[in-house]
Amino acid sequence: MKSPALQSLSMAGLQLMTPASSPMGPFFGLPWQQEAIHDNIYTPRKYQVELLEAALDHNTIVCLNTGSGKTFIAVLLTKELSYQIRGDFNKNGKRTVFLVNSANQVAQQVSAVRTHSDLKVGEYSSLETTESWTKEKWSQEFSKHQVLVMTCHVALTVLRNEYLSLSNINLLVFDECHLAIQDHPYREIMKICEDYPSCPRILGLTASILNGKCDPAELEEKIQKLEKILKSNAETATDLVVLDRYTSQPCEIVVDCGPYTDKSGLYGRLLKELDEALTFLNDCNISVHSKERDSTLISKQILSDCRAVLVVLGPWCADKVAGMMVRELQKYIKHEQEELHRKFLLFTDTFLRKIHALCEEHFSPASLDLKFVTPKVIKLLEILRKYKPYERQQFESVEWYNNRNQDNYVSWSDSEDDDEDEEIEEKEKPETNFPSPFTNILCGIIFVERRYTAVVLNRLIKEAGKQDPELAYISSNFITGHGIGKNQPRNKQMEVEFRKQEEVLRKFRAHETNLLIATSIVEEGVDIPKCNLVVRFDLPTEYRSYVQSKGRARAPISNYIMLADTDKIKSFEEDLKTYKAIEKILRNKCSKSIDTSETETEPVVDDDDVFPPYVLRPDENSPRVTINTAIGHINRYCARLPSDPFTHLAPKCKTRELPDHTFYSTLYLPINSPLRASIVGPPMSCARLAERVVALICCEKLHKIGELDDHLMPVGKETVKYEEELDLHDEEETSVPGRPGSTKRRQCYPKAIPECLRDSYPKPDQPCYLYVIGMVLTTPLPDELNFRRRKLYPPEDTTRCFGILTAKPIPQIPHFPVYTRSGEVTISIELKKSGFTLSLQMLELITRLHQYIFSHILRLEKPALEFKPTEADSAYCVLPLNVVDDSSTLDIDFKFMEDIEKSEARTGIPSTQYTKEMPFIFKLEDYQDAVIIPRYRNFDQPHRFYVADVYTDLTPLSKFPSPEYETFAEYYKTKYNLDLTNLNQPLLDVDHTSSR
Repeated sequence: MKSPALQSLSMAGLQLMTPASSPMGPFFGLPWQQEAIHDNIYTPRKYQVELLEAALDHNTIVCLNTGSGKTFIAVLLTKELSYQIRGDFNKNGKRTVFLVNSANQVAQQVSAVRTHSDLKVGEYSSLETTESWTKEKWSQEFSKHQVLVMTCHVALTVLRNEYLSLSNINLLVFDECHLAIQDHPYREIMKICEDYPSCPRILGLTASILNGKCDPAELEEKIQKLEKILKSNAETATDLVVLDRYTSQPCEIVVDCGPYTDKSGLYGRLLKELDEALTFLNDCNISVHSKERDSTLISKQILSDCRAVLVVLGPWCADKVAGMMVRELQKYIKHEQEELHRKFLLFTDTFLRKIHALCEEHFSPASLDLKFVTPKVIKLLEILRKYKPYERQQFESVEWYNNRNQDNYVSWSDSEDDDEDEEIEEKEKPETNFPSPFTNILCGIIFVERRYTAVVLNRLIKEAGKQDPELAYISSNFITGHGIGKNQPRNKQMEVEFRKQEEVLRKFRAHETNLLIATSIVEEGVDIPKCNLVVRFDLPTEYRSYVQSKGRARAPISNYIMLADTDKIKSFEEDLKTYKAIEKILRNKCSKSIDTSETETEPVVDDDDVFPPYVLRPDENSPRVTINTAIGHINRYCARLPSDPFTHLAPKCKTRELPDHTFYSTLYLPINSPLRASIVGPPMSCARLAERVVALICCEKLHKIGELDDHLMPVGKETVKYEEELDLHDEEETSVPGRPGSTKRRQCYPKAIPECLRDSYPKPDQPCYLYVIGMVLTTPLPDELNFRRRKLYPPEDTTRCFGILTAKPIPQIPHFPVYTRSGEVTISIELKKSGFTLSLQMLELITRLHQYIFSHILRLEKPALEFKPTEADSAYCVLPLNVVDDSSTLDIDFKFMEDIEKSEARTGIPSTQYTKEMPFIFKLEDYQDAVIIPRYRNFDQPHRFYVADVYTDLTPLSKFPSPEYETFAEYYKTKYNLDLTNLNQPLLDVDHTSSR
């Protein structure tokens, strides 16, 4: 492929590689090629899974930044090992102990374990309380709880007094384990462990090894010391070392933006004004009682934000931000009751207007004037111009894009037979160097420090796009983490804000916008696509934020650009060296880290001699798997296994060394592959070969059980082929594969029926099993969601409930939640009685009611369905239970079933006609807790309504809620031609009953 001259960025002679200029062609590494399938290493798994495996295998210290789920890994490990702690403590059951540094962290950890597991957790935070406890008291605690969360001081007392022996602990978790380096109870606890023959599994959690600036040499020493004290290996998860460990590293560039020369004097004037105003606010001597708000607080915040925008982006943006702040201030001023606060707000308002007036003397606010922005902004726009997609001069049609996956178009793949086609390629397709008409090549993030900077920079880029055709391709948006905070109380406004932010992220993920301006919130935790451009507008001040933001540049060809002011460049270069050194140390610690250079060495020479390929047919052109292609096949197969958008299915390969220095690998496929058993490969001379050979053996097995077809491609479960026959979809949609589990990618499965429900329909005079469906309202609907102030009905308040009648026992089913109008209801299924028999008559009554429930009440009977319970694959009866006679036990409610058979609802709608002479008479008791059917509409499938309330203070002559009708009576007359015979009857407040 001839690529056009590489576009370079004249920044101190540095070249900026953009996808368009890459020798691999413009499509290499585009955002929409996101999930590349690796061919020479197994698909990497999510880092939590990786850490969990390390922790299951050996004592581990997890170095993870705050907020990225250290505790979650501890809970996962506790659950994985929970089989050891579910036993009775007095009969050798073990316990898990969670150690925290201070009392206020106890509750946090307790709630984490309770939320994510069903284990019983004890909390011990106060040494004063527990000091006086005896051994017996402690033994009771150990019997009652399986996980004990305690402060280190409490734990030390317990272990020193031997209330709990180490042999009864299966797992010791140290939160903030870096404290063990100093003289700390953690260290004492580890000393007790050292002298003990059978030490429990140890998991250390730490974030602060990396807090702030730290010296690489110290860091290495710290980690080694910790490993020694805690007898563990430190593992950092992939998220701190920017490397999806397998992705290419971005090209890192520090750009010196040069000083800002202010010819007009406007910048200096504005800065002076702002500084004076801030000095004035700081000088105001107002006595503030600790309870009261500081009157100058909002003003200081606003003016310092405005000053920051001026310094970072220049006068044009400061003017824009002043305008925005004036609007925001109006809200505050309107609601401010207190005189003094109000005065300060008005002062700020006047001041911002002054700034605006000063700017107006120099430029018209309507259009962007680049004389009034900082060099950083100019540099940024320069970089963005480089990402402009090519014009599509030769594009006749969109055909090329749609046909790009067909055989005559060779994609950049690593298959061997590409070379012959290349010649023809160049003659036939001169335009393959152009980006698709559907996507912009840019997928970028600009990190800024403050919320306002993000908002205004977005305004500026949009404005620049209008004036400069080179930038018109940018579709930008900003996100400021405002309201994303997990633990803040949610109010209406924050909900709205949160929704907005979610929408911004959605558009960016869908590549509807190609540039995101973000505050540091996006550095961590928020899921966004792999970007090919990340710009730090403000330099990273610590390792964490350097790595987090750099970690966003994960596309195969990407740039990580840091914009620096001339005066800061020297000191930053020092920092950068430190960050790089830390990254190197951590990368060595990185769980199972692979030296990528090694994996990219030449494929094993002439592999057929090392291990014969798997060939389907003896002829020349038969599909085959060799040891060089096998891993790719396995990854491709796992990627096609059914999953939802949140699951990451990847194979798992473990390689062990044998005493004779040969290696063998064991391969485990994801749980939903029919090939369940692990596959063990033969011993090979090196670990890489062992991994490849086991993949080859696995491919053979998958083909033999029909999971790979005769072209060795995964046999998909997608129903796309049916849709093609029916021609259901539009052309455009097919070029985009749907996400698994979404409507665009339906998957069909054979329906599995549990053994206990097959042929389980009760037969007359044969023993039956009766199960109660227990329902308890565990989380009532909160008031703010109960818009119509409905009374909530906890199902446990009534003696009546449903049951299941079967001919076979059902195994124990764990409790599960169901969400109803009243809130979250927990469902349990308990055996009520077994071994009893029922007569034919009784069973017929039960069957009729079962059919009535499903066909008439739930209306689930479709025209093609027939009710044949004895022949159905899965057969059981649902029936009503109640406390029968005077006993207090539940039993089948035959009387209720007979009443239903006779009820009006079964016999049909009564045809009573009411007249003036014989008016309708309202009886309250008929309507309380009743279901009614309006018989004047929807005759074929009448709607049913539940009477929630009877409004005795309203009558048909009351005023109708909307202006079209005067009264309710007029509404019924006009709409349904109904003449009401009783104008004094009350009105009913009803709820529509859905089949749910």
